[in-house]
Amino acid sequence: MKKSKKLMALLLAAGMALSVAGCSSSDTGSSSSAAGSAGEDASSALTSEEVVFWGPWDGEVGGQIEAIIDEYNTEKGTNVSYVCQADLVNAYQAAALAGDVPDIMLWDANEVRRYAKMGQLKSIDEELKADGIDTADFNDESIKELTYEDHLYGLPMNIDIWGLYVNMDILNEAGIDKAPATWDELKEAAVASMDVEGVKVGLNIKMAPTLFNSFLVANNGQPLSDDGMTVNLDDRALEVLEFFQELIDAGVYTTQYTASNGSDGFLTGEEAMTFWPTSMLRTYKAYGDEMNFTFVPIPAGRAEGAQAGGVQTSFSLMVPSKAKHPEVAVDFMEYTLHDDEYSLKWCDILGGFSPLKSVQNDEKFANDPYLKSVLADLDNHQVRSDVPGFVNLEGTCYGPEIEKMFEGGQTPEQALEVMETEGNKLLEQYRNA
Repeated sequence: MKKSKKLMALLLAAGMALSVAGCSSSDTGSSSSAAGSAGEDASSALTSEEVVFWGPWDGEVGGQIEAIIDEYNTEKGTNVSYVCQADLVNAYQAAALAGDVPDIMLWDANEVRRYAKMGQLKSIDEELKADGIDTADFNDESIKELTYEDHLYGLPMNIDIWGLYVNMDILNEAGIDKAPATWDELKEAAVASMDVEGVKVGLNIKMAPTLFNSFLVANNGQPLSDDGMTVNLDDRALEVLEFFQELIDAGVYTTQYTASNGSDGFLTGEEAMTFWPTSMLRTYKAYGDEMNFTFVPIPAGRAEGAQAGGVQTSFSLMVPSKAKHPEVAVDFMEYTLHDDEYSLKWCDILGGFSPLKSVQNDEKFANDPYLKSVLADLDNHQVRSDVPGFVNLEGTCYGPEIEKMFEGGQTPEQALEVMETEGNKLLEQYRNA
């Protein structure tokens, strides 16, 4: 109990934030019978009492989530209700301390391991086994991200891939006819695009803290030692920072840049290329109808064996350990996530790919001009480390040092040294919590 309280305090002090917008109207970006039959067998045990579902969106996205909930309620005779929580992390922490948690939560999967360590989440292994749900149907990396100490604490709703958005009209005008596939091609395209009228940024790398781990994976590197206990940023990590510095020195991006009208500079044509996850496709498709753009994996780095790829994550459903109605929560997960038709619906809502292997070759993805190139390289993407606290490295250890490097306050070598030192201090805190 003391350890759990200590870790909760540590999380609060770190000021965690979901990688999704709060409750707003902003976008997030053949049916399987197994879930249905399992759910039908359990229907008699499901309660008609209110079952509370927390998620981070209202507006259009929230409405679409409610529509799926309504379908489930109609089928099962349940009373699941959706509640938008603008600050989901802090809301849950307050609810956990008060002993009044929701029954189901829609969360970023990379939050799971820290809360599983504290005993705040319910393992669903036994329920899935009893209901005949085979997790082998799901993307291996997605299941890995939701697993802590050999126990599963949620199910994935989508696969969200960090990649490169490219305005092909700008690149064509700059004399380049294809999206970059390597770092050298990326730099060449970014430099050339700066000569195109209206372009202020060849490549937006403002999100470098988030991108660092993706670029590291694309450079055939790993952020931790083989035993996962320490931050181990070697020459391949240094190559990532040196490449970022090359881009800054080449004048393709400045830390002082903001879109002139305060909106997304990629949509306005001020940015030739930018980095975002696949969940942003929904927004760019909706507002960029007149823009000829494409989406490709993070280009391959310069290290031997490097391949285009990067980091993947997912939005996921999980059950607090003190949920009042865990049986309904788990049944809802099984019914709507282990089902081909519903999986496609979740992808429409959240963006990205289906985590179900049976659905990944669906024409929705295979024929999508924006997704097919990433689908071909899906095996080159991996989730973040399963070490509790690892995801905080980006914001609290990596981000400030990379930003300082961008502003000329230190060299890539100096930044890397501090990132490793401070990163190990943070992981030690979590190990001892």
